[in-house]
Amino acid sequence: MRLEVRGLRNQWGVSPWNRTSPIAVTDFRNVGKDPDVVIIGAGLTGLSTAYHLAKLGVRSVVLECGLIADGASGRTGGLVLEGTAAGILQRVDSCVAGLRKLVEVEQIDCGLHLPGCWEIEHRRDDSASMLPWSDAGARIAIAKVVGGGTVEPARLSIGLAHAAAAAGAVICDHARVTKVIATRDPVLEIDQDRLHPRWVVVACNAWIDSLLENAPSITSSLTFACATEPLSEPALLELGLAERIPFYTRDRPYLWGRVTDDRRIIFGTGLVFASSSELEGIGTRSRDFKLEIDRLQIRVRNLHPALAKIEFSNSWAGPIAFTEDAVPLLGVVPGCERILVAGAYAGHGVALSVRAGELLANAIARNESLPTWGALNR
Repeated sequence: MRLEVRGLRNQWGVSPWNRTSPIAVTDFRNVGKDPDVVIIGAGLTGLSTAYHLAKLGVRSVVLECGLIADGASGRTGGLVLEGTAAGILQRVDSCVAGLRKLVEVEQIDCGLHLPGCWEIEHRRDDSASMLPWSDAGARIAIAKVVGGGTVEPARLSIGLAHAAAAAGAVICDHARVTKVIATRDPVLEIDQDRLHPRWVVVACNAWIDSLLENAPSITSSLTFACATEPLSEPALLELGLAERIPFYTRDRPYLWGRVTDDRRIIFGTGLVFASSSELEGIGTRSRDFKLEIDRLQIRVRNLHPALAKIEFSNSWAGPIAFTEDAVPLLGVVPGCERILVAGAYAGHGVALSVRAGELLANAIARNESLPTWGALNR
């Protein structure tokens, strides 16, 4: 075994999240040609699946094309929200409570903070619940508070990887699966090798359609974020963020954000749509990347006088995927009952992905059905 000590790749910028804890990883060539379960993608969905399978006595192999949690899971802003982007759906109505329990049981130090989350909106008139911000020529009001909060996503992912490995899962980085041959007996192509697992879980989010022929239609993109320099407590109070409650708009122009443990404010918005292969070519030096970051930082500086001259410590992007109706994928490949797919969480993936992993594990180890809303052929 070797220890992963390298940091995040800087292709999409560097997030403020700390991922210094090493993970024991295995060369995929040492796992054998016919593992029982192979999970493609070491983000929160894949790691949660591996963890829950191990707790049920099933050993799995997790294959990650790059570094652990280097995609959406390690680059999200860490907002913890209930349910899905399409609302609360059957069997994913207590994702936040499930995340809290897992973090407590495994003692994962990930800054989980669950004060709720503000749904905010642009208004032309004043109300009793206004934030002291001006955005796009309008005031910002708190429309309602929903369940949820924040977490440091890289630390959650790394902690879950440790817990999965300790329970018996095998994690392999730099093991890029290039094709899933969806037949009765699944085959995975990786480098010059082929694996013949009994079960396959495809948990690579925006890259799902690049691996599966006739995959369900998803839209992939990069979304952008920036983190301010650390602010003082009086400045956070002036901005209305002293309680550390995260927020996202329920209208347009879209904006979300949260306060970090070291008093930075993260703001996010913006999408650049492309195929999964094209996303890998959009780096920090590209015109699209610079344009989206510049727009976001100008917008942040115009929100409030306390932010007018703020400096930014980090600017980065991360992949995100959507279905047309915003209902995630969580189902079986038609005609291939031993290939399961999960992803396209549309920004609601932190708590939902951990719950999705549990449902996937139960489907494999306990033969439980997956929710009908997640079917791939809907």
